[in-house]
Amino acid sequence: MLSKIDATYIELRERIMLGDLPPGTSMTADDIVAHTGVSMSMARHLLVSLGVGGYLTKRGRAYVISTFTREQIEEWRLALGAIVEIGALRLALAGGARLQAVAESLEKDVRSHAVEDEAFFLGAMSFATIILGGPQSTLSELVEQFIPQAFFRLLWLSDIYAERTGFLVEAADSYLVAARAGDLDGVRKASRFFFDSTAPALHKLIEQMERKDFPKGAQYHALQAIEPQVSGLPTYTGSTKALRPLLGPLNDAGPAAHQL
Repeated sequence: MLSKIDATYIELRERIMLGDLPPGTSMTADDIVAHTGVSMSMARHLLVSLGVGGYLTKRGRAYVISTFTREQIEEWRLALGAIVEIGALRLALAGGARLQAVAESLEKDVRSHAVEDEAFFLGAMSFATIILGGPQSTLSELVEQFIPQAFFRLLWLSDIYAERTGFLVEAADSYLVAARAGDLDGVRKASRFFFDSTAPALHKLIEQMERKDFPKGAQYHALQAIEPQVSGLPTYTGSTKALRPLLGPLNDAGPAAHQL
């Protein structure tokens, strides 16, 4: 059974991602206490956690629901693609048991789940962590500093707008073939294939969200998990690194137009 703070985190995250709390909506600890019944200390913790995850944007001393723009999404997509490519090349050069771990994760964590199932998303996060060199690797920590957790959720949610699914599995299969053959150019192509192929659906999702046409919860099989970050750290963290991302958002959300 979920703890009160976990359940509240999931509820607020879902309301943000599915548009029940529109971008620009102000959110304070007092609001959270009034509407969810958690303690003030829990409410403050939730604000920080949702802010670190990219679901909220700090505006002065307050928080507002983040506004996801195409420009911001592109920055995150390109940054993540570049870092993942480095990790993929390093794994290919290492070979052996490390490539076997990639293959095992692909089968166990990714291929065995339907894309719309949250288990697929969780598996994809685990798979990405392996590609980046494992929990607490330099590349994983770098991703954590540049890419908020919200982007990974958006990438998964965008699949409903894709002309077809299976890009991750297809890219991973191509990657393993190339890596085992020592084909570094093929490794690069496999990595870029995934990020290039998923871009149109991601852009479509953002366009729909800008029109206030948000994904529907019924389109997914559960939105009830709190995934660890790619560095392996829990989502709730008091780390000073996590609280101070290297890059802030390109655009702050506009003035608060709504109340919680």
